[in-house]
Amino acid sequence: MQTVRELMEQAETLSNLVADAILKRTAPVKDDMSEREARKAYGTRWLKAMKEKGLADAHRIGGRWIYSRHQLDCLRAAEREHARLILRDTER
Repeated sequence: MQTVRELMEQAETLSNLVADAILKRTAPVKDDMSEREARKAYGTRWLKAMKEKGLADAHRIGGRWIYSRHQLDCLRAAEREHARLILRDTER
């Protein structure tokens, strides 16, 4: 019988594998987006949380912060897949 810690480690490993598969399946979008566009598309709180976790990379061009639309889409997809995995575990 597995301990809760082992189950959580397996769930995290599985989540990482799923996120990697999503990244490989998703075709990159070539356009970058400004911080204003990113906030409008993904929400200010979500974008701020991803930046604080170090997951959303931005680079500065002139006086503007630029984000990769592809990266933010992949983060959102991985987050949804992780939530779906957790929901499945709680239903059992």
